[in-house]
Amino acid sequence: MSDIITTTGLCKQYGKVLRVKDLDLSVPEGVVYGFLGPNGAGKSTTMKMILGLARPTAGTITVFGRQVNNRNRLEILKDVGSLIESPSYYGHLTGAENLRIIGTLKGVPDKDIGRVLQIVRLENQKEKKVGQYSMGMKQRLGLACALLGNPKLLILDEPTNGLDPAGIQEMRELICSLPQQCGMTVMVSSHLLSEIEQIATNVGIISKGELVFQNSLSTLHERSRHSIAVRTLNNEAAAKILGEQGISCHAQEDYLLLPELTDNELARYISRLFDRHIGVVRIEERRKTLEDIFLELTGTAVSL
Repeated sequence: MSDIITTTGLCKQYGKVLRVKDLDLSVPEGVVYGFLGPNGAGKSTTMKMILGLARPTAGTITVFGRQVNNRNRLEILKDVGSLIESPSYYGHLTGAENLRIIGTLKGVPDKDIGRVLQIVRLENQKEKKVGQYSMGMKQRLGLACALLGNPKLLILDEPTNGLDPAGIQEMRELICSLPQQCGMTVMVSSHLLSEIEQIATNVGIISKGELVFQNSLSTLHERSRHSIAVRTLNNEAAAKILGEQGISCHAQEDYLLLPELTDNELARYISRLFDRHIGVVRIEERRKTLEDIFLELTGTAVSL
């Protein structure tokens, strides 16, 4: 699988503040790539650099296998659709009329308007004035604008911001359907781990301008390993006995945390504690959550 987007050593500095630092992104073709990070981590800045809306301080950007520069930027970006920040519309015009204006600017025939309205499920509201649209409908109209011309790549910056639960669900379903329905690659940013977990197949996590994780979502899940928590009447003595058996454990609050063990292994080690007159009062199985991993990677509490 080839990469639709790659960046190498990408940096962006505003004054003395380095907002993006040595970013090496790889966005595979045909996936939903979730670009996850806390607010202010550099997600929007990175997307703006990819779209040519901000000039990199250093580094290179390659889209569709071509390194982007001032001479070829517009040619490359004609196959890219985007929804960055909150889109603006003519409130006194209908949804279809707003799309027709954007379509004219992009050189897209009118027949494409019906296609994108159907994709975003606004075909029944196309003659309604946009000033009467809900926030969710306006976001879907923004997605329709980005889909005009059937781009190969779609870049969406926090597309569910400000939406109610129903609007979030609608947008989530639409994004998930695009690679198969339209044959496109989608890069979507969010500070919400729960959102990325539900829509993305690949994930990049950015913190303070640096990429701290990049791989498939399944690989991220594999890092949420199990452990066994044991509470005894004498944890210090229990830790020493388990150490003699080759078990590495460490204290956490009133518990000893052991690595993942089979049932037979756990039973054997607990029996050793009983043999040495160490009372065991509680045994729990614990699993490191994606939120825990996010906190480890970014040092920032995750948004749910």
